[in-house]
Amino acid sequence: MKINLNDYALRALEKAKEDLRRDKYLLPVAFIVTEDNVFDFNLQFEDAEQKRTVYDELVELAKAKNARAIITVNDATLTNHSEGSSSDTAVTRTDNKIPQFCIFLTISGPSIKTWSLSLPYVSMGNEVVFGNPTETVNDVLNLLPGWPMVRKPDA
Repeated sequence: MKINLNDYALRALEKAKEDLRRDKYLLPVAFIVTEDNVFDFNLQFEDAEQKRTVYDELVELAKAKNARAIITVNDATLTNHSEGSSSDTAVTRTDNKIPQFCIFLTISGPSIKTWSLSLPYVSMGNEVVFGNPTETVNDVLNLLPGWPMVRKPDA
């Protein structure tokens, strides 16, 4: 049975929102999707070097399993790209003063266009309030080096 990648990713996003509301933080997760299975991983790292190593290992495992896709769900900080914005920019902000956080969801694979969704949020007291999501395609996913991704011809 072939898994619908978008449906699976959006269910993972809903679970991430629930976790964030409840716990006030988000643990990064990834899913390796093959023709018949989904392998899920809670990702743990303490610094940028460990993060690179964890994602490198994820890519190698996905390749070994001949995966159709990798789905990732991470907590991220939105950045300001108001000057010289690129089509590969996940999110654009014009206000740098207050850090803006988001849940960053990606789907990528050897035979599919990379798709990303950024869902901004703010913590207000004991509540997490979500903003409007931004979807993009053809993002360059720096966390997945060596993972083959399809690029649109005009990208």
